[in-house]
Amino acid sequence: MKAFGPGDLRVVEVEPPVLGEGEVLVDVHACGICGSDKWFWYVDSPNDYVAGHEVAGEVVDVGPGVKNLKVGDRVSVNNVKGCGQCSACQEGQFVRCSGSVTHMGFGFSEKVAVPECNCLKLEPEISYVAGSLIFDNWGTPYSAIKRTSMKKGHIVVVTGCGPIGLAAVALAKLRGAQVIAVDPIKERLEAANRLGAQLTVSPGADAFEKINTFTNDQGVDIVLECSGKPASYELALSVLKVAGTLVSIGEGAKFNFNSSDIIHKHLTIIGSLYSTMKDGAEIQELMVKGEIDPLAFVTHTFRLEEIPSSFEKVISCSDGLLKAVVVR
Repeated sequence: MKAFGPGDLRVVEVEPPVLGEGEVLVDVHACGICGSDKWFWYVDSPNDYVAGHEVAGEVVDVGPGVKNLKVGDRVSVNNVKGCGQCSACQEGQFVRCSGSVTHMGFGFSEKVAVPECNCLKLEPEISYVAGSLIFDNWGTPYSAIKRTSMKKGHIVVVTGCGPIGLAAVALAKLRGAQVIAVDPIKERLEAANRLGAQLTVSPGADAFEKINTFTNDQGVDIVLECSGKPASYELALSVLKVAGTLVSIGEGAKFNFNSSDIIHKHLTIIGSLYSTMKDGAEIQELMVKGEIDPLAFVTHTFRLEEIPSSFEKVISCSDGLLKAVVVR
């Protein structure tokens, strides 16, 4: 699948990937469509890069130096590749690489070449669709929450209830938190409610008052910011209690703030990107144990050949779409 211009996506034939040292060839069986893939619809001119980074599939070939995987293995792929040499990479924490970080794409293809070390073997009971959601959709908020002190009884606000935010709602609820979900889209708030949110709020002038009433004017412990919208940061800084924590997950927000708002409340601000191999293994374990439903908000699946005619539906979130996955 390649993009040739605005709204012009086409299935094209290309040469199969050539395997390098330590790489495996994965036959893509499922690839989630992430909000960050929307650029694919808006390119100004033909682009050789292919979107899609939430990949699960079957190993169909192994390159030189591959030690632990074999043809036929079912895997989920961590989409961030590091330098491979630093201590973070040696521990499977590619997102914290001190050298060069590469965001791997090409998931909207039949086959992708990926490093063996980026592959997590799937348990038999985990489907390819569920497997495609491990590292980004569920792993991203999971990794972010692990960096906080979130515990039972905490009041947590999730701003932005797209797929990442909805997973954040479920994971915060799993920790025993009281969850408040904020989003302008009715279907997302309904999904957040089904996943355990105790209060759902549309962003706007009365959002602060509704959240403050819920907390009896005490403020919230943690805000998981998943929208990447400037207004969400303004809301977060206003509702956090003294010594509260703001976790920045959604990318791209640019906003002005008064440092006194952070200093006087003794706030902690955490940035968190994607997830590690250990995080992925832990997410898969939660899926196997039934502690999270990996498909709780998957509403649509498309075939690769359907992407050109269906991708706009993903962009506009129409037809009740919450999360879409491309399947083979």
